[in-house]
Amino acid sequence: MIIPLPNKSNAQTSSQHWYTMDGNACHRQSDGKPTTLRHARKQNLVPSVSGILGMIEKPQLTKWKADMMVRKCIENPYKPGEAEQDYIDRMHGFAKQDKNEILGFGTKVHNAIEMWNLGKYDEAEDPEIFPYLDTYIRWAQKNLKRVIAVEKTVVNKKLGYGGTIDLVAEINGVRGVCLIDYKTQRWNAEKKPSFHDSWVWQLAAYRKTMRPNPNCMSLVISATDPRPVIEKRWTPTELQAAWRLFSAATTIWQESKKYIPNHEFNQPSDN
Repeated sequence: MIIPLPNKSNAQTSSQHWYTMDGNACHRQSDGKPTTLRHARKQNLVPSVSGILGMIEKPQLTKWKADMMVRKCIENPYKPGEAEQDYIDRMHGFAKQDKNEILGFGTKVHNAIEMWNLGKYDEAEDPEIFPYLDTYIRWAQKNLKRVIAVEKTVVNKKLGYGGTIDLVAEINGVRGVCLIDYKTQRWNAEKKPSFHDSWVWQLAAYRKTMRPNPNCMSLVISATDPRPVIEKRWTPTELQAAWRLFSAATTIWQESKKYIPNHEFNQPSDN
């Protein structure tokens, strides 16, 4: 019996992101292929913050994935004559399709915010996203004092990791520089947004690439319908605890991969 599989045309592939010691993104090689650990060893690249945090179990994310899979099984029951493995593969396909749609929306909102911060946004390119972008614009007009950098790549040479910060800015009511990370999440009047631990872990890592250590903030844009942006300013205590956890995760990553980037790898010798 032939069972139609979900459309894979929108499927997205993902891979570990890498950075050079100079702070340049090196996610792909010159031949277009994704950068791998093997390339990193030869080129002395550092892993991304998200790659390191992938070593840590995230209960909320695990539950969300499990709930999504159960929901797909309920919506698409087993069909008579369908092999067990075929049914399992079909459900994974549907779940992956939903995940890609959610990630696709988040990427569109993220890109729209980036273009607006750079003064290059064109509403005509994706008018369906503008109502969600407008919630950020309203927040920015009230709170954003000065944009310092957009999509800033950073590296911590001492610990050996890199990443890309959504926004570095000055914010009204906040002394000094602030690192801002955008998130999209399904929430409404009945279900408020959740500020996950992994968000502050990520920001704490970015924070340790800059001196003096800046403030950190997460912004949540509703993916349910356009609503006022919700912000969270992480406290020094929360950031310090998050840094200790990230440092430990970095050690686990390096030991499990048997690879510790060397910041002196490309330095000229004295001879």
